[in-house]
Amino acid sequence: MILGKCPYCNANVISKKITARGKNIKVYSCENAKKQYDESEIYVFTSDSTCRFRVYSNTFLKWNKKSFSELEMKKLLKDGQTIVRLHGKKGSSEYFKYVIPHKEYGVSILWEEEIETL
Repeated sequence: MILGKCPYCNANVISKKITARGKNIKVYSCENAKKQYDESEIYVFTSDSTCRFRVYSNTFLKWNKKSFSELEMKKLLKDGQTIVRLHGKKGSSEYFKYVIPHKEYGVSILWEEEIETL
């Protein structure tokens, strides 16, 4: 499924279901960000990859957000940012933060920006 245009090379960003460490997740990837297993069984970008934009749906697990949805990714690609709801360590507190594209990590949380509770 095509979600929008890559913020770096303007190619299509697509959604794919994959299994990583025994869990079914989605990866949102630029069509020009191709990966494969190398001879040492490490998943690496291919020599013909011209972009590295990739975001895994479980990228915010550290902040108790189970999944970064396709809808959130579409908004990020369309508007250049989106708002996500994160949770404290015990899951009791919640807070909202802006997420923007990041060349190296796929996405980045703007920790300094305050957002009123929605």
